[in-house]
Amino acid sequence: MINSPTEEIKARLDIVEFIRSYVRLEKAGINFKAPCPFHTEKTPSFFVSPIRQTWHCFGGCGEGGDIFKFVMKIEGLDFPEALRLLAGRAGVVIARENPALRSERNRLYDVCEAAARIFERRLLLTAEPKEYLKSRAMSEETVRRFRIGWAPPSWNFILKSLAQKKFTPEDAEHAGLAIRSDKNDGSRYDRFRSRIMFPITDASGRVIGFGGRIFETGGAGDASERTEAKYINTPQTLIYDKSRALYGFDKAKQEIRAKNNVVVTEGYMDCVMSHQAGVTHTIAVSGTALTAQQLKILRRLCDTMICSFDADAAGESATRRSLALAAQFDFTRLIAAIPSGKDPADTVREDPSLWRDAVAGAKPVVAFYFEKAFREENPAAAEGKKKIAASLLPLIAELADEIEKAHWIGELSRRLAVPEEAIRGDMQRAAAAERDRLGGRGAAMSDAGGAKAPPAPLSRRELLEDRLIALLAADSDEIRALVIGEDIIFASEMNGRLFQVLVRGAHDSGTDIVAYMEDIRFKGEMVTSQIADARAEILLCIRELKELFKREQRRVIGAEIARQERAGDHEGAESSVKDLDRLSERKQLRTLAP
Repeated sequence: MINSPTEEIKARLDIVEFIRSYVRLEKAGINFKAPCPFHTEKTPSFFVSPIRQTWHCFGGCGEGGDIFKFVMKIEGLDFPEALRLLAGRAGVVIARENPALRSERNRLYDVCEAAARIFERRLLLTAEPKEYLKSRAMSEETVRRFRIGWAPPSWNFILKSLAQKKFTPEDAEHAGLAIRSDKNDGSRYDRFRSRIMFPITDASGRVIGFGGRIFETGGAGDASERTEAKYINTPQTLIYDKSRALYGFDKAKQEIRAKNNVVVTEGYMDCVMSHQAGVTHTIAVSGTALTAQQLKILRRLCDTMICSFDADAAGESATRRSLALAAQFDFTRLIAAIPSGKDPADTVREDPSLWRDAVAGAKPVVAFYFEKAFREENPAAAEGKKKIAASLLPLIAELADEIEKAHWIGELSRRLAVPEEAIRGDMQRAAAAERDRLGGRGAAMSDAGGAKAPPAPLSRRELLEDRLIALLAADSDEIRALVIGEDIIFASEMNGRLFQVLVRGAHDSGTDIVAYMEDIRFKGEMVTSQIADARAEILLCIRELKELFKREQRRVIGAEIARQERAGDHEGAESSVKDLDRLSERKQLRTLAP
């Protein structure tokens, strides 16, 4: 019988589907696997069990738990916040009066959600911004889907509207919707005035902030005489972290995972119109370069990034910075070229198929910039050669694949008619300068999440012991009976205790072994799902463990013989030699201390 909100949420939500919204999972027998989202790795060690409804990393970080532990760790939430998020996803009603759930962050989520609804309704009641969006070819369905709204030219519209919903001016300020006045009277005024409002959401679709696009009500969107920035965004708050937020990510993440690539645009309007054109794996970064944290989030779901290329200098600079950092996360990087002077939103307004074709025909970053450099500069002139090399060498240096790198070095050498040695020398100097400018790979990866240093690698013997115990934990009593008479000396005390419990039925009530037993059974399911014959694998592990133990004993006895001979203990050395002979003949392992 379900008797708590926690149990009801677990009953309604499938952990595989939930984690899939954050991580690209692959089937692995009865389980699912992926590179761990909590530390950097290339070989997948993060497993999700649909039967147990749990997850565990068998790699560097060793983290694991249920759906609540996952969302708390990946979103940085405490338990009440995680409960509230999952309850909303599962459709479970939590009593709002419960004070444990009224954290400051939850209060800000409520403020932002209320503000989004207020802005949405105001847009429906205001003709000019509606007509402007229509003139940009934005459909009503798109307006509704992205919850686009309108902040009128008032100094206290949102403050008064939120007050009617029992939110204080302090709430509005903490949510980034109001600014404290310079006066000493504690008054505040609206941050967003006369702007089209784009709610920014987190991965779960909760509103965490806003981007406001400038709009002049008297000029049908003409803001040429205004001095404010074209876009202003919510400042850093308790729930809005601009280095992590990705506009449109909640709507794009499933298609990003399905297509294994993400389309990155510069502005909110570009992202919205890209979705309207059917390119629904699109996100936006608000005209800035991608951060390491954002790239880490995207890398969990895909390994290819398509950037839209903006012809203006600021746009190209942001694109180049994003591409350079993306190379450090092993993204395959492509560029979607669109007509000069147009952004994705303008292209979609002109003809949606032009944008779809640009994305479908996106070119590898080096190939794109090769064409651009040789089109804009004269490769026959010394100055032209210099500019072309300066533009292309940092891009070639970023390539992880040495064969691909060699190809482009050869191509550049051929087209500039200069020796490859000169190209390589300049490239090394350019790469060093670029690393200094970006702060290096180590800084980027540190910013990406502060992953722990990887633990020392396990020895061959320790790996075999872990595999044997995992197989014994997952398989039948009949299989375990095969090894009941084996005398195995374990390097790991924990594995020795587990062997006694699993094979010989020993009682061990230690809290450490009880917790570890669940993990080892999960690992056993993972291992058995990937092998054809568990019985043969168990016997192979035992045979190899015996041989490894013998080798260790030989080394111990050999060292003892050498010591005895140096000490002149010929009788002791002769006895040790006999021990060595007996060890070589022995079929069963001896209990000798290594």
